[in-house]
Amino acid sequence: MKGPGLKKYLLFLLCSATVFHAVAQDCNVNRETDVFTRETRLSSGFIDLSGASVTVDADKKEVDILFSFKTNRCFDDGCTATIYFAGTKSKLLLRNAGTMNCEGLFHFIFRNAVSVNYQLKKLATAKISHIVFTDRDQKMIPVNLDEPMQLKFMQAVDCVSKEAVKLLQ
Repeated sequence: MKGPGLKKYLLFLLCSATVFHAVAQDCNVNRETDVFTRETRLSSGFIDLSGASVTVDADKKEVDILFSFKTNRCFDDGCTATIYFAGTKSKLLLRNAGTMNCEGLFHFIFRNAVSVNYQLKKLATAKISHIVFTDRDQKMIPVNLDEPMQLKFMQAVDCVSKEAVKLLQ
Protein backbone atom coordinates (compact mmCIF):
# COMPACT_ATOMS: atom_id res chain seq x y z
CA MET A 1 0.00 0.00 0.00
CA LYS A 2 1.48 3.31 -1.08
CA GLY A 3 0.50 6.94 -1.46
CA PRO A 4 -2.99 8.22 -0.56
CA GLY A 5 -4.28 4.74 0.42
CA LEU A 6 -1.61 4.35 3.10
CA LYS A 7 -2.24 7.86 4.43
CA LYS A 8 -5.98 7.20 4.72
CA TYR A 9 -5.34 3.88 6.47
CA LEU A 10 -2.89 5.44 8.95
CA LEU A 11 -5.30 8.34 9.59
CA PHE A 12 -8.11 5.82 10.23
CA LEU A 13 -5.93 3.90 12.71
CA LEU A 14 -4.93 7.10 14.51
CA CYS A 15 -8.56 8.30 14.79
CA SER A 16 -9.73 4.86 15.96
CA ALA A 17 -7.03 4.71 18.61
CA THR A 18 -7.86 8.23 19.79
CA VAL A 19 -11.59 7.46 20.14
CA PHE A 20 -10.87 4.14 21.88
CA HIS A 21 -8.41 5.82 24.25
CA ALA A 22 -10.85 8.63 25.06
CA VAL A 23 -13.63 6.15 25.90
CA ALA A 24 -11.35 3.74 27.76
CA GLN A 25 -9.63 6.24 30.03
CA ASP A 26 -12.72 7.69 31.77
CA CYS A 27 -13.83 4.65 33.74
CA ASN A 28 -15.36 6.24 36.84
CA VAL A 29 -17.16 3.58 38.84
CA ASN A 30 -18.47 4.42 42.29
CA ARG A 31 -17.77 1.70 44.88
CA GLU A 32 -19.80 1.35 48.02
CA THR A 33 -19.58 -1.32 50.72
CA ASP A 34 -22.75 -2.30 52.54
CA VAL A 35 -22.19 -1.85 56.29
CA PHE A 36 -24.22 -4.95 57.17
CA THR A 37 -23.36 -7.51 54.47
CA ARG A 38 -19.87 -6.15 53.70
CA GLU A 39 -20.62 -6.66 50.00
CA THR A 40 -19.36 -4.21 47.40
CA ARG A 41 -21.84 -2.47 45.12
CA LEU A 42 -20.75 -0.66 41.95
CA SER A 43 -22.53 2.22 40.26
CA SER A 44 -22.00 4.46 37.26
CA GLY A 45 -24.15 7.19 38.76
CA PHE A 46 -27.06 8.66 36.80
CA ILE A 47 -26.65 9.70 33.16
CA ASP A 48 -29.24 12.10 31.72
CA LEU A 49 -31.00 11.02 28.53
CA SER A 50 -33.89 12.65 26.65
CA GLY A 51 -36.92 12.12 28.90
CA ALA A 52 -35.19 9.73 31.31
CA SER A 53 -31.97 9.02 33.16
CA VAL A 54 -30.08 5.75 33.51
CA THR A 55 -27.68 4.20 35.99
CA VAL A 56 -25.72 0.97 35.75
CA ASP A 57 -25.29 -0.83 39.09
CA ALA A 58 -23.72 -4.17 39.93
CA ASP A 59 -22.93 -6.53 42.78
CA LYS A 60 -21.74 -10.13 42.98
CA LYS A 61 -25.09 -11.44 41.74
CA GLU A 62 -26.24 -9.11 38.99
CA VAL A 63 -25.75 -6.11 36.73
CA ASP A 64 -28.80 -3.81 36.82
CA ILE A 65 -29.41 -1.11 34.21
CA LEU A 66 -32.10 1.13 35.68
CA PHE A 67 -34.00 3.69 33.62
CA SER A 68 -35.85 6.34 35.60
CA PHE A 69 -38.42 8.38 33.69
CA LYS A 70 -39.03 12.02 34.50
CA THR A 71 -42.81 11.45 34.40
CA ASN A 72 -44.47 8.65 36.33
CA ARG A 73 -45.12 5.63 34.15
CA CYS A 74 -46.40 2.22 35.21
CA PHE A 75 -44.26 -0.79 34.31
CA ASP A 76 -44.65 -4.49 35.11
CA ASP A 77 -42.96 -7.69 33.95
CA GLY A 78 -44.96 -7.66 30.69
CA CYS A 79 -43.48 -4.33 29.59
CA THR A 80 -40.75 -4.26 26.97
CA ALA A 81 -38.01 -2.04 25.60
CA THR A 82 -36.86 -2.24 21.99
CA ILE A 83 -33.28 -1.03 21.59
CA TYR A 84 -32.28 0.26 18.15
CA PHE A 85 -28.58 0.35 17.32
CA ALA A 86 -27.11 3.24 15.33
CA GLY A 87 -26.15 2.62 11.71
CA THR A 88 -27.73 -0.85 11.50
CA LYS A 89 -31.12 -2.50 11.32
CA SER A 90 -30.15 -4.50 14.38
CA LYS A 91 -32.38 -4.24 17.42
CA LEU A 92 -32.74 -5.94 20.78
CA LEU A 93 -35.95 -6.61 22.72
CA LEU A 94 -35.70 -6.76 26.52
CA ARG A 95 -38.38 -7.15 29.17
CA ASN A 96 -38.68 -5.17 32.38
CA ALA A 97 -36.94 -7.26 35.03
CA GLY A 98 -37.99 -5.05 37.94
CA THR A 99 -41.08 -5.21 40.08
CA MET A 100 -44.41 -3.65 39.10
CA ASN A 101 -44.25 0.07 39.80
CA CYS A 102 -45.83 3.37 38.81
CA GLU A 103 -42.77 5.47 39.64
CA GLY A 104 -41.33 5.23 36.11
CA LEU A 105 -38.61 2.66 36.89
CA PHE A 106 -37.60 0.13 34.22
CA HIS A 107 -34.83 -2.45 34.80
CA PHE A 108 -32.64 -4.59 32.56
CA ILE A 109 -31.09 -7.16 34.90
CA PHE A 110 -28.30 -9.52 33.86
CA ARG A 111 -26.69 -12.24 35.96
CA ASN A 112 -23.11 -11.40 36.93
CA ALA A 113 -20.89 -14.19 35.61
CA VAL A 114 -17.25 -14.76 34.74
CA SER A 115 -18.04 -14.18 31.07
CA VAL A 116 -20.13 -11.11 30.21
CA ASN A 117 -23.62 -11.83 28.85
CA TYR A 118 -23.95 -11.32 25.06
CA GLN A 119 -26.75 -8.74 25.36
CA LEU A 120 -24.84 -6.79 28.01
CA LYS A 121 -21.71 -6.86 25.85
CA LYS A 122 -23.74 -5.57 22.89
CA LEU A 123 -25.00 -2.64 25.01
CA ALA A 124 -21.39 -1.88 26.00
CA THR A 125 -19.95 -1.97 22.48
CA ALA A 126 -22.65 -0.78 20.04
CA LYS A 127 -24.06 2.74 19.87
CA ILE A 128 -27.79 2.99 20.58
CA SER A 129 -29.75 5.47 18.48
CA HIS A 130 -32.95 5.15 20.50
CA ILE A 131 -34.94 2.93 22.83
CA VAL A 132 -38.73 2.55 22.70
CA PHE A 133 -40.25 1.54 26.02
CA THR A 134 -43.80 0.16 26.20
CA ASP A 135 -45.60 0.79 29.49
CA ARG A 136 -48.39 -1.18 31.16
CA ASP A 137 -51.04 0.72 29.15
CA GLN A 138 -49.26 -0.16 25.87
CA LYS A 139 -48.14 3.46 25.41
CA MET A 140 -44.79 3.81 23.66
CA ILE A 141 -42.18 6.06 25.22
CA PRO A 142 -39.22 6.85 22.93
CA VAL A 143 -35.85 7.80 24.39
CA ASN A 144 -33.41 9.21 21.82
CA LEU A 145 -29.67 9.21 22.44
CA ASP A 146 -27.43 11.79 20.78
CA GLU A 147 -23.72 11.12 20.23
CA PRO A 148 -22.48 12.19 23.72
CA MET A 149 -25.27 10.21 25.41
CA GLN A 150 -24.43 7.14 23.33
CA LEU A 151 -20.78 7.27 24.37
CA LYS A 152 -21.57 7.88 28.06
CA PHE A 153 -24.05 5.00 28.14
CA MET A 154 -21.69 2.58 26.37
CA GLN A 155 -18.84 3.58 28.68
CA ALA A 156 -20.97 3.16 31.83
CA VAL A 157 -22.14 -0.33 30.79
CA ASP A 158 -18.63 -1.35 29.76
CA CYS A 159 -16.91 -0.06 32.91
CA VAL A 160 -19.42 -1.45 35.40
CA SER A 161 -19.73 -4.84 33.67
CA LYS A 162 -15.92 -5.27 33.60
CA GLU A 163 -15.60 -4.26 37.27
CA ALA A 164 -18.52 -6.53 38.20
CA VAL A 165 -16.64 -9.59 36.95
CA LYS A 166 -13.83 -8.72 39.39
CA LEU A 167 -16.31 -8.96 42.30
CA LEU A 168 -16.58 -12.71 41.63
CA GLN A 169 -12.89 -13.33 42.35
